Amino acid sequence: MLWLATGELFGTAGALTSPAQLDFVLDQLKRTGRESSGMVRWGADPASTESVVALPLQHGSDLLGALLVGTSLRDQIELERSILWTGVLVGGSGILLGALIAWWTTARVSRPVAQLVTGVQAVAGGNWAARVPAASEDEIGQLALAFNRMTEQLIEQRDRTLQAERVAAWREVARRLAHELKNPLFPLQITVENLQRAREQRPDEFDEVFRESTATLLAELQKLKLIIGRFSDFAKMPRPEMETVNVKAVVNEVLRLYEPQFHANGRPRIEPVLELAGSGAEVTGDPLLLNRALSNLVLNAMDAMPDGGVLRFRTERLDDRVRIEVADSGQGLSEEECARLFTPYYTTKRHGTGLGLAIVQSVVSDHGGRISVSSVPGQGTVFTIDLPARRDV
Repeated sequence: MLWLATGELFGTAGALTSPAQLDFVLDQLKRTGRESSGMVRWGADPASTESVVALPLQHGSDLLGALLVGTSLRDQIELERSILWTGVLVGGSGILLGALIAWWTTARVSRPVAQLVTGVQAVAGGNWAARVPAASEDEIGQLALAFNRMTEQLIEQRDRTLQAERVAAWREVARRLAHELKNPLFPLQITVENLQRAREQRPDEFDEVFRESTATLLAELQKLKLIIGRFSDFAKMPRPEMETVNVKAVVNEVLRLYEPQFHANGRPRIEPVLELAGSGAEVTGDPLLLNRALSNLVLNAMDAMPDGGVLRFRTERLDDRVRIEVADSGQGLSEEECARLFTPYYTTKRHGTGLGLAIVQSVVSDHGGRISVSSVPGQGTVFTIDLPARRDV
């Protein structure tokens, strides 16, 4: 294109109207009188951009016009655009491929770890037969193999422990039975021997000796019957017949039953103290069995306070459970005695079968609860029972 200083513009097809896009290049040319250049965009499409150079036409110092030469940048812009889209495509594909590889790698590592976590949770829940697949030979696979060996050893150890405990339990039963039965058997033997001697040596006094001896025999036989009855009761503990039970009512009933004995027969007074929850302390259970369990705890507390003291009952609702505390101010127990207290046939009393607290634990266990004991020698003992609260309370 040819631009004249008069403002006219000519192209190969003749005169043209000077477009505003050229104003920047022409103003620069007019101002400097030298060659000027710039980018001119003819349309909305960036590919319509041209590089325009204005070459001045002068006569002396007068600017007569300028020759405008435009070079299309379409090929360059389209090449840049192609490179850009190729880069975007390659970058996106790389990111996607990287994400897929990362997902595959993570899944390969995390899946065995998740299986190990599941196996550990199963063992913690009591399923010692849980196994974890060991599909690889890397560290995770070796860890899975070690976990499987551990659970196998746990099962073997549990079986050996159960067998040892079973043998120890039978030995303890035999020892307790022998001890309990030997006490009344010795007077029986002495009484029968006295009868034999009286018959042989003093026939005239035999009737009197016979009357005395039969009374002794009947008393000792009654003791044997009582001992056998206690063992029989423990062996055939009934299953609980569930119904809604108000714990406060059960505690009051037990206290009404035993309160006359707190200061009877010359016994120093035992003072009951009640801290019972007024509402919400309801469980689903067997009232007769719960009464029996609490009665055993009261008898145990009375034996622990031969010189009198305070018997405290406390009940409260804690979230999804009801807590019952039976505390005495008696002689207290050592840590070793507390650890063995619920073992059947173990007793700290001179005369006892060791079944009372075992019966309490059996009743609490049948109700889905838990019992624990805390004690300080000389300061008393506290039995704590936690029972599941009635669900719709």
